[in-house]
Amino acid sequence: MAIEKMYMMNVVGTIENLDKFSKYLVLEKCIQPISALSEINSSDFLLETSQDNLEAIIDVCYIRPYEIKDNTTDTHKLLKKMAEAKKKFKIKDKKVNKIIYKYDICEKKIKSLYEKFSEKTEKYELIIKKEEVLSKSSISLAYLKDVDKDLKEIKSMKNFDVALYKTKLDNMKKLEDNYENIPSIIQVVYRDKDESIFLSLSPKVFKTELNRIFDSAACEELIIPEGYEGTPYEVSQKLKDELVNTKKEKDQLKEEIKSFLRDNNEEIYICEKSEGLERLSQQIKRKVACTNEFFYLCGWVPESMLDAFDNVCKNFGNDVLVIKKTANEVNNTETPPPTKLDNSPLFKPFEIMVDMYGTPTYGEIDPTIFLAITYTVIFGAMFGDVGQGLVLFLIGLLLKYKKGKIGLGGILARLGISSTIFGFLYGSVFGSEEIISAILVRPMEDIEDVLLWAVVFGCILLILGFILGIINRMRRKDYEQGVFGKDGIAGLTFYVTALLFILTKVLKIDLIPNSVFIIILVSMLVLILLKQPISNLIQGKKPLFNDGPKDYFIEASFEVIETVLSMFSNTVSFIRVGAFALNHVGLFIAFAAMADMMNHAVGSAFILILGNIIIICLEGLIVFIQGLRLQYYELFSKYYDGAGIEFKPVGLSL
Repeated sequence: MAIEKMYMMNVVGTIENLDKFSKYLVLEKCIQPISALSEINSSDFLLETSQDNLEAIIDVCYIRPYEIKDNTTDTHKLLKKMAEAKKKFKIKDKKVNKIIYKYDICEKKIKSLYEKFSEKTEKYELIIKKEEVLSKSSISLAYLKDVDKDLKEIKSMKNFDVALYKTKLDNMKKLEDNYENIPSIIQVVYRDKDESIFLSLSPKVFKTELNRIFDSAACEELIIPEGYEGTPYEVSQKLKDELVNTKKEKDQLKEEIKSFLRDNNEEIYICEKSEGLERLSQQIKRKVACTNEFFYLCGWVPESMLDAFDNVCKNFGNDVLVIKKTANEVNNTETPPPTKLDNSPLFKPFEIMVDMYGTPTYGEIDPTIFLAITYTVIFGAMFGDVGQGLVLFLIGLLLKYKKGKIGLGGILARLGISSTIFGFLYGSVFGSEEIISAILVRPMEDIEDVLLWAVVFGCILLILGFILGIINRMRRKDYEQGVFGKDGIAGLTFYVTALLFILTKVLKIDLIPNSVFIIILVSMLVLILLKQPISNLIQGKKPLFNDGPKDYFIEASFEVIETVLSMFSNTVSFIRVGAFALNHVGLFIAFAAMADMMNHAVGSAFILILGNIIIICLEGLIVFIQGLRLQYYELFSKYYDGAGIEFKPVGLSL
């Protein structure tokens, strides 16, 4: 159960190398930085005194946070606009393994590219607006095609204003009902079932009042072009010709922009990555402390990335000094080591399920392998069918290789295999139990055994959960819970003793006297009740009760009751494994009965296919959720905290 070993790296280097050093770290994606000031203040950042580092030790007395100015905001916006244009024109990135380390050079390059780009896009946007105006003007003039007056004369009247409006029929009716209050001559030029188009002739002195009236009636003014001579019909013909030329000009500009983006695609990509490198290096610098001469950097590096980190340091020779410490050597509780899971490809997809509950604490047992094995078995037992299992397997492969859903696809593929295996054990193929013989059992024919073994299986898993929980608590030296807690040795002893007591009564075996069972059970409950004072007494801690005896005994009494009830409910919960195995068969029997009622072979086949689809989708989802519930509530609660910090290195992929 693999949680990768972490190392704290304390780095001291000359201040002039900070920029390049931080960018090399970003490219290697090997470090999760933490506050260097916090480490120095906690005395975890220690340097051995020598002639080589004497200046750094003296200089540390003048340490301060490294001040940084975010100079990437503007350039990021410029790059974003070019990236959006590439996406709009469906131009894929031309990836190259090249980077610009000096940001001032990168910034000049970005601004130069954007200046050429914006010159073309501004023209393009103006042409689009012009095309929109011409198109709307042409539509407006179509309503005035019967007007036999020169448009220029109409629009250039000194004292009168002519305008074209569009409004809903209801609003038009209101205007017509109030003609006597409107300082305008109104002539409807077009009307349909939804709206009306009307021409307004009004004195210019009433323009403000008229606009208020038309706005209240939700009238939209249509564009009547200015500067054109001829009747509206003649002008509309000119506009059509002009619109054709504008579209040609727009298409030409569009091709110029696309050509520019294609020709400079490599340069834009380099600038995007270089700007991203600068922003990410600033994330590291924000955690750095410095003096006038040196920088001090701290961060967590997993064991698998030590070589990458060392390669970065080798580029700077004696200008960089590194102090490496294991997680156990770090005393600063404010910077706990992050967790990096390192599971084999077989179990890796199940890390998603672990992360849904919480990241393992560093030093805690990684539950991924245990969850993967037990969850896969539980799902297969509840959803055992050869045909339906193969369907799930194929869906998983499709999601993984075609849709890129590696985690979910990998889980479904493995659950499909488990379901198929249990299908052979149950003798079920697409719900039918007449095609193959059962290797182990037919659930509907052995209901009591199926339910009984489901509970037995649950007891085994709970005992394993107890053991894992005890190991975790002992690792973090929580002896109170690990030895005397309800999920510790006392709780495990109580649970196993209770199971043995019930087993002897069911099988009528006199293993040991009943009085011994009772003494053990009562003793374990007493230990659970008195876990805090006993633990403190053994470890020599005072006071015996952290919050006073009264509050403690009230809380501990309820915990004892909860211990007995939860152990019973946890055990009984696993009966659902057998219940869903029975339910799976019963649901198909229902669809088979419906198919038998059909008088047509095609209809029967359709019912059976539909039934299998419903079972795979609906019951498959329910079983998926129920299996997850058993893991989270019955097992994780015994041994897993999930309060860790995920390892997230600052990194950039080229």
